[in-house]
Amino acid sequence: MSSDRPSRPTRVEAAFRVRYKTLDDLVVGYSKNLSKGGLFLRTDRFMPMDTRVRLHIELPDGGGEITVECRVVYVREETDWGSVGQPPGMGIQFLDPNDEARGRIEKFIAEFGMRGARAAEAGPRKRSIRVLVVDDDTAYCKLAAEPFRDRGDTVAVAHDGIEALAQCIRARPDVVLCDVQMPKMDGWQLLRMIRARPALADVPFVFLTTLTSEEDRLLGYRLGVDDYIEKPYRPLEVAARADRAISRAARRREAGAAAASDKSTLRGDVEQVSLASVLSFLDLEKKTGVLEVDGLYQARLFVRDGSVLRVEREVLEHGSATSDREAVFELLDWRRGTFEFQAGTVGGEDRLRSNVTSLLLEHARVRDEAARDG
Repeated sequence: MSSDRPSRPTRVEAAFRVRYKTLDDLVVGYSKNLSKGGLFLRTDRFMPMDTRVRLHIELPDGGGEITVECRVVYVREETDWGSVGQPPGMGIQFLDPNDEARGRIEKFIAEFGMRGARAAEAGPRKRSIRVLVVDDDTAYCKLAAEPFRDRGDTVAVAHDGIEALAQCIRARPDVVLCDVQMPKMDGWQLLRMIRARPALADVPFVFLTTLTSEEDRLLGYRLGVDDYIEKPYRPLEVAARADRAISRAARRREAGAAAASDKSTLRGDVEQVSLASVLSFLDLEKKTGVLEVDGLYQARLFVRDGSVLRVEREVLEHGSATSDREAVFELLDWRRGTFEFQAGTVGGEDRLRSNVTSLLLEHARVRDEAARDG
């Protein structure tokens, strides 16, 4: 990321450039930040709150540039690193009242995907995907199905879990987009039944829901859901996230990874389920294995009978922690990233010598003290 001053007098005080190298980077950035009307700029050049800045967003593969005016809504300086476990920078909010920038990004994502599909047709013709949309609300069914039908995919619709399961048995879908609260059979039970059937176990499954509690999301990840999208949603975001879930499932199959129904695996997003909740679940279930966390850097927490024994980090210079205990506290402060727990035998030294409850209580105390001192 680079920054430069505007070349002519204007109300804009500074300009920043963000470059997305791949479509996947753009999709992830859009779903996490841009779709909500802003993003976090990793920079050591800080501007006062409410300062007007110009953001140049470079699209991948020569897709051009989108320029949008923004304002600074918060600043995280270098001195805050140790207390929040996040890099220095600024949060900025788009000032475009007509959402023009977001609309252009959505259009690019959709058109870029179609260009890639046409390029792939130099070999055997790539088939359209089969999408199953499950929702008892007809309007939401139509909204979710729209982007897939527009690009030529096959879309089936069901209004409850039983009807959806029958459609899956008759014709295996490439992805299931499902509401949670439905009559006859809800989304939880449908997910359980799909994951329990060998022929359907690795079908990507995405919840479209108004449920936002960590308990609900953790339950979904325990059962094998691939992603959550909150209602109300943008149709093109649904299509982009569904494509991403399909791609991840294909990579797991190619790598010979365990199917999504494997109860030894728990995976999810830190933004949706905190690491504190994940560790509490592992403690409650007395799980043994390795919890991998990927965010500012990659870390592995070795867990035995629900207790964290030690922490290993791939890139130590990206963190400030000097001990295993501090490393756990640093990870607990993360608000973005992904996690995946794989059950298995864990040996070696117990460097923490604390149960999860004690660690969480100590982390809360340290954070409260830091807030008071600050």
